[in-house]
Amino acid sequence: MKRGWLFVLPLMCTDLLLAQKAPTKPTPKPAFYTPDPRQWRLEVTPELGGWMSDNSVTLAVKIVDPRDPNPPKDTTDLRGAYDDYSQDYSDEEEARPEKSADELRRERLAREEEEKRNQWRTRPLQLWFNGEATSAEVQVGYTWNHALRCQNGENRLEILQPDSGQRVVRTWWTFASRTRLRVSSVQDGNTWVSGRLEVMEPSGALATQGRRSASGGTLSWDGTYQHSAPPPGTYTLRWVGGYRGGNPALLRVEAVLDGGTDRERRWVFTQLVLPGAPAVTLGTFDIEP
Repeated sequence: MKRGWLFVLPLMCTDLLLAQKAPTKPTPKPAFYTPDPRQWRLEVTPELGGWMSDNSVTLAVKIVDPRDPNPPKDTTDLRGAYDDYSQDYSDEEEARPEKSADELRRERLAREEEEKRNQWRTRPLQLWFNGEATSAEVQVGYTWNHALRCQNGENRLEILQPDSGQRVVRTWWTFASRTRLRVSSVQDGNTWVSGRLEVMEPSGALATQGRRSASGGTLSWDGTYQHSAPPPGTYTLRWVGGYRGGNPALLRVEAVLDGGTDRERRWVFTQLVLPGAPAVTLGTFDIEP
């Protein structure tokens, strides 16, 4: 009986050693997806055409790939929320426990791998609205929102996605009160500058988001100031707030008086905005009586 165990034990130990030394096969990574832009379609809402009384339109553009192996979950653009709650987000980040170097490395490698797999989604988009050109980089499968300020009479919109050749053209007419003064930030490609615009009128009244000044000036939630009868005097532009965890960005704000007429005047202000910086004055411009 003892001799039998003497023969069995070495065999069992050998099996255990082989099982321990057997290399584990790495999990194969899925191959990178190669899209075919010829299959894409360009979706634009709302359906524009005919007559409308509203002089503002929020455009929603989406590039759809029907062969997308992992279509993203499209969500509403919540960029404005970061301005109001940037302090809360910063406090939460400071309260988080520090991670080890190995954990940070694994997270960085995972992010880099995910970015490589989704590089194909970043695509150019070209837009022409009433003769003004706008270019942006959008993500395939995600909705891109863009505010349009219509002019009285005919409005023409043309959108082109160069990779797929998809083109959308819309024409409609607007009957609304004329806006003499408009101030808005101009987005450069896919760059977004954290913060919000404030306009101080000649009387000292401050127009902020969602509020109407005593003279009738309005600053909408998308950050555009409009006035149909701007009082003469000096207007001061300020940029307030900003997400402390963001990146430095070059801000460009444009003011247009009597746009589209032979009396048109334009002022352009540029400012480097740093993360978490206090309110900055962009500049002033004067409107004569």
